[in-house]
Amino acid sequence: MDRNTREQGNKSRIISPIPKKRPYTAFAGIYDGVMKRAPYRDWAKMILESYQIGTQKIHPKIALDLGCGTCKIWKFLPSSTELWGIDNSPEMLQIADSEQIRGVRKLGDLKSFPKLNKSFDLIFSVHDTLNYFQSEKELSQVFAQVSEVLEKDGVFFFDVSTSENFRKNFQNKVLKETHGKTKLVWKNEFDPETSVLKTSLEFSGPGISELEEHFHRAYPLETWSKLLQNSGLEILGIGSDYEAWEIFPKANYWNFMCRKI
Repeated sequence: MDRNTREQGNKSRIISPIPKKRPYTAFAGIYDGVMKRAPYRDWAKMILESYQIGTQKIHPKIALDLGCGTCKIWKFLPSSTELWGIDNSPEMLQIADSEQIRGVRKLGDLKSFPKLNKSFDLIFSVHDTLNYFQSEKELSQVFAQVSEVLEKDGVFFFDVSTSENFRKNFQNKVLKETHGKTKLVWKNEFDPETSVLKTSLEFSGPGISELEEHFHRAYPLETWSKLLQNSGLEILGIGSDYEAWEIFPKANYWNFMCRKI
């Protein structure tokens, strides 16, 4: 039976399709609940470690978070560091604002940064934000923006999901969660030929019935390396799963430590 019809005796009545929203609209309201066990402290530790290795300095003076969302990781960064963030979800940024998390947040596209009038000695991006970009051209645009506002010898740190992560942990899996009065159903489809993971998030509850579709693409190490080098960013190290600066064959995440040259 079509998901948009329901039998009613000998008749069928039309059920309106679930409204499709852009990513991080409905999700924003429960995102921090979904991420309550996220190891932000460990992520922050490796970010700062990469900065120390790359610059031989202890703490950055000013840092930029790409895809900052609700800015929960910021509380684990040094209080002496001036924090800036860019995100394309006004709903996520509103949550950070409502919680009065310190720092400056800008609504914008990572392929074309909003006006910042600043340069940064550390730029970072966590939780597979860069996997959202579906082409090498888009990633090149992001890296060009990074190179433009990163100080010479400044450090760029980011993580990305691997195709192994998508295949092993998400392929054809359906997950169900409840956060307050909101029920969330995750449906995952992974295409190994394109390395694209499609995640459909269905939200239901009092006054809400919405659908978001999220697309993540995994790229081989060679692609990341080529795009970074073409953007004037030198790779100082590649790590795995926030555990060590070495490449694990079955890693879920790769961590990149880069420096502007």
